[in-house]
Amino acid sequence: MALKKSREYLVEHEILTYLSSLGIGFFWKNTSGGFHDGTRFRKHASPFAINGTSDVLGVVKGGQFIALEIKDKAQATDEQLAFIKKVRALGGQGAVVRSVDQTRSALQEWGLIE
Repeated sequence: MALKKSREYLVEHEILTYLSSLGIGFFWKNTSGGFHDGTRFRKHASPFAINGTSDVLGVVKGGQFIALEIKDKAQATDEQLAFIKKVRALGGQGAVVRSVDQTRSALQEWGLIE
């Protein structure tokens, strides 16, 4: 039986495809949430796991770190917003985005694309 893909998953896929096409750096899906062991959902037990880590992470030319929290209709959690705030405080860029258009706007605002 095929798994039904959520709207948020599809938006995330579109955004990652768009980012990969730009050639300004590299981006990846951050899979820090946990895993299903066949019986139940389990969280990773590492003491170094960071709650609220953004869905999409990347590094662009010049070494700048990018963090994008992908949302469909839901709001970002306090932990997700705190992660983005920490990234910005350390010189990276971060945003909550809901579409390729919002992603493009953020990259333009940050001076990464025209």
